[in-house]
Amino acid sequence: MAKKKKNLADKTRNKKREPEKKINPFEIKINRQKQKVMGRKISKHDRGMPGVSRSKGIQKRKATLLQEYNQRFKSNKFIDKRFGENDTSLSIEEKMMKRFAMERAKEKTNKFSLNEDEDDLTHFGQSLSSIEKFEEPVLSDEEEDGGRIDADMVAKEHFGGFLKNSNYEELGGQKQKSWKERMEEVIAKSKKEKFERQAEKEKTRELTEKLDAEWKDVMKLMSGSDKKGLEDYPRSKADDFDIAVRELKFEMKGKATDKLKSEEEMAKEEKERLDKLEADRLRRMKGITAEEEEEKKRVHFSADDLNDDFSVEIKPRFHAVFQDGKMVMDDEDEENGEEEESSGEENLEDGEEDSEGSENEEGEDEDVSEEEDEDVSEEQDDKNADEEEDKEASSDESDNDSFKDIESDDEGDSESEKPVVSKPKKPTLNLQERKKVMDAARKELPYTFPAPANYDDLLNLLQEHNEKDQLTIITRLRKCHHVSLAEGNKQKLEALFSCLVQYFADLAIQQPPQLHLMDKLIPHLYELSQGSQVAAAQVLVDQITERQEEFHAICESKGGRGLYPALDTLMLLKLVAILFPTSDFRHAVTTPAITFIAQMLAETSVKHERDVAVGLFLCSLVLEYVSMSKRYVPECVNFLHGLLFLASNKDPQKYASVVPPFRPVGKYNDLLVVSKSNRKAEVKMLKITKVLSMEMEENELSNDEFRLSGIRSCVTLLSEFRSLYQDLPSCAEIFSPVHDMLHKLPVNKYPQSIQESIENLKKTLKESSSKPKKQVCMPHRKPKPMKMFEPKIEEVFEDRKKKKAASKEENEMGKMKHKYKKELKGAIREIRKDTQFLARQQLSDQMEKDAERKRKVKEIYGMLATQEGDYKASKRTKKNNNPF
Repeated sequence: MAKKKKNLADKTRNKKREPEKKINPFEIKINRQKQKVMGRKISKHDRGMPGVSRSKGIQKRKATLLQEYNQRFKSNKFIDKRFGENDTSLSIEEKMMKRFAMERAKEKTNKFSLNEDEDDLTHFGQSLSSIEKFEEPVLSDEEEDGGRIDADMVAKEHFGGFLKNSNYEELGGQKQKSWKERMEEVIAKSKKEKFERQAEKEKTRELTEKLDAEWKDVMKLMSGSDKKGLEDYPRSKADDFDIAVRELKFEMKGKATDKLKSEEEMAKEEKERLDKLEADRLRRMKGITAEEEEEKKRVHFSADDLNDDFSVEIKPRFHAVFQDGKMVMDDEDEENGEEEESSGEENLEDGEEDSEGSENEEGEDEDVSEEEDEDVSEEQDDKNADEEEDKEASSDESDNDSFKDIESDDEGDSESEKPVVSKPKKPTLNLQERKKVMDAARKELPYTFPAPANYDDLLNLLQEHNEKDQLTIITRLRKCHHVSLAEGNKQKLEALFSCLVQYFADLAIQQPPQLHLMDKLIPHLYELSQGSQVAAAQVLVDQITERQEEFHAICESKGGRGLYPALDTLMLLKLVAILFPTSDFRHAVTTPAITFIAQMLAETSVKHERDVAVGLFLCSLVLEYVSMSKRYVPECVNFLHGLLFLASNKDPQKYASVVPPFRPVGKYNDLLVVSKSNRKAEVKMLKITKVLSMEMEENELSNDEFRLSGIRSCVTLLSEFRSLYQDLPSCAEIFSPVHDMLHKLPVNKYPQSIQESIENLKKTLKESSSKPKKQVCMPHRKPKPMKMFEPKIEEVFEDRKKKKAASKEENEMGKMKHKYKKELKGAIREIRKDTQFLARQQLSDQMEKDAERKRKVKEIYGMLATQEGDYKASKRTKKNNNPF
């Protein structure tokens, strides 16, 4: 059976048909319906391809939005005016054909023109046809004729005269001139023309100068007339912009400076400076001048030196003189020997004293004093130079006289055999001046000190010095043992901090207390604590713990009541607030300190005026501690309330409501009661050093002046605490006992300033107590519903919501609203997608810029590393090639 042939039309149709694209089933998203309803039309959104639609959206945004984003800062635009480019109805072949036809129509139809298409050759932008051939350059006026010859000369001499008859002269013409005569005429004519040109040039110059002079006179007249005319015209004031421009015009420009040094570099330079100054001080203590030191450093190398550090000590020769059977030395030699022995003993003493330390001023003042001493020594050297030379001359003469009786013939031979050593030069300073320099150097403060290992070492360094020198010693200790200079310096500085804290406390118990020195020590303590915070915290915690244990032991021995601490404990608690933060909720040093203060205020009875002063100081410390955190400390408010009780009028029929350590009945309840009226008295601030002085008598503070000062401080602290705790809900209840106690004070006996403070405090407390309070209520939360066990009944859904009957206009309005909402949602969705696309584009651009920058930085670093390697290699090569 034969095969059936296919029709030719079917083959052609199948060729033109494009192959169908295979759809990836994983890209299709099917929107399944919950229920299938018969008769419902299948929606066009029952399936879709989100990946394909997303890629199409991205491509569309790249073609439109990305182009607008890239062109946002550009004012010029590239407009495509190609024929049919924006016409989508034309295919590419049709566009190309129409463009070709338009180009052919623009071509010129004059095919037989021979001159149209000739190309004009150019040279440096100029046509060769317009450029003159063999053109001579323009010469100066002073050159003769510019290098050219007259036309007559050319006509006659350059192959001319052919039309004239040879027997011209015989026919009655003029005699022909020789070539020499003609050349002379040409030279004379050229000189004449040159002279005329120079005369014309000189005349032009004179006229120009005359015109300039006349123009200056005219300008003077014009400037004068302008000034007279401008005087009547109101001048405009310079605005801010003009003033700023003038200031910028005369502003100093920045100059290049040295690079900023790091802390390690500065510490290293300071250590080297101190070592150099200390070496100079030790040299001056030994009586060695700078010139002698330089001479010692100069080493002479012989031509036969083998550089093996081998030397032969040759003692200087001297001539022995005998008298009466004994060897006699010159008086000058004996004095020199005694001076050397005495100087050697003094040097030993100086070395011992140097290890113990000495006194002097700060480093900068010491540098100036050293320079002055050196200048003085140099002047003294110059003055004594002549005297030294005279002495040397006289000694030489005496030597020659004494050698006459023992001269021998063999002396020359012995001298030729033994090497002759030149006698060393005598020092330029005499003994007295040398002693002055040594004493001055001995009195100077050393520039370097060993780090103290314990408190006794620190006392040995600081004990015999004044306040200024002590601070200088501490500064040099820190500089000589900076952390960056050696490995174990950090531990040395931690030990120094511990010793300084103990020394700080000991200064407070001296009589009188060294408060000024303590104040100067605080910056050193702060900088040391910042270098090692953990060790500094441990030191202060140990100090506080030790004092708290002492206080606890006193409380146990006295039935639960302790004693207020001395000034050293108070200063340590003050130091804690300076070195460490007080606003933390929990701190390793601040929290134990404030707990210790609260314990002292709660467990110590007030039996003396000193107790009042110490309690007020502790309350001020608590206020400083809690000023930022606003932590409530009830012990302070209770103590201040108790002081008001001690200053108030008591009713013998009633017991006052006070809290321990105060008692309603007792011997010391009238400690702050003012005995007489002091309305005109001047209230002074309390000085804690005066109050806690050991030299003060017991009853020296029992006077109205101290009582008024204590009441004033108490009222001031209460005002500060009230403003600090005003945001607390229980502020009125906290200060209500204080408000009641203020009414019991004998205000009529107080000065006007204290009365005003008390009235202001009463007013503020009354305002805070009268404020309405918020009722206590439960938080506003949505109540949880009870569990329901009844079945939930819902209406049957009929595919569409039931709509109420409405008019035609309302239905149209509803449709428009629905369409508007739909379009709005679509626009918002598209805007969100556009924003995300731009964000991705900006991120990719930034990443490309960062990658490019990293690449360039890497190249620069590589180039610098290569240069540094080449430099070091060349440096090593030079060092290896250097024979020395």
